[in-house]
Amino acid sequence: MNTDFVLGIIGLCGGLLCAVADILLDYKGRGNEKYGPSGVMDTNWGKMPLWRFKASIWLAAVAVPMYLMGCAAMYRQIARGSAVTGGIFGICAVVGSCGTMFIHATLCYLPIISKTLSAEKVPRDTVGKAVGALYRAMIVPFLVLWLILVAGLSGIVIYAILSGVLAISWLFILLTPLCLVLVGVLLRAVNGRVFADLPGICMPSIGIGMLGLMAAVSAWA
Repeated sequence: MNTDFVLGIIGLCGGLLCAVADILLDYKGRGNEKYGPSGVMDTNWGKMPLWRFKASIWLAAVAVPMYLMGCAAMYRQIARGSAVTGGIFGICAVVGSCGTMFIHATLCYLPIISKTLSAEKVPRDTVGKAVGALYRAMIVPFLVLWLILVAGLSGIVIYAILSGVLAISWLFILLTPLCLVLVGVLLRAVNGRVFADLPGICMPSIGIGMLGLMAAVSAWA
């Protein structure tokens, strides 16, 4: 069986698994409000069991290497048409995927720290300062790595499809991470109450998984 096809399917599964990790971390339900420094804390953290955040880290630790395999297959498919474009994709995929684990784990640390300190009766202001300090320390690399992973990979794949470097239908552009993120943003804008959590919170991971699907389709063709 074609190696890139297998790696692409693994990448698809990794993206979907990472979406589950995103839901465990970020699905807060109705009635949640932001508070604390930079509005980074959530009132519904108090209702969410600690195991969810720990399980989210474990799932991401498995899912990220899986969807990196899908990115590896995509790199190989793009490189067949353009070594330069494939090389740029490969660099962005490695950097972005390594950053993803950092991003996801750090976001899980925020509620873990908050819940643990709150359980020890640490004053709310002190908890907020601790969580806020960690947030401020990670926000810049968070944004840079997120942009590389979501916008960077999407832009390269869109270019590869439109230029004919990647021989798959242009309709797959709609499944790139950036396009799916924009769908999530649009849904929240239409009805923020209904779409406050899903599907927006897991759209980037689903999009990365879709890159694996695209690689599998390209390899099968």
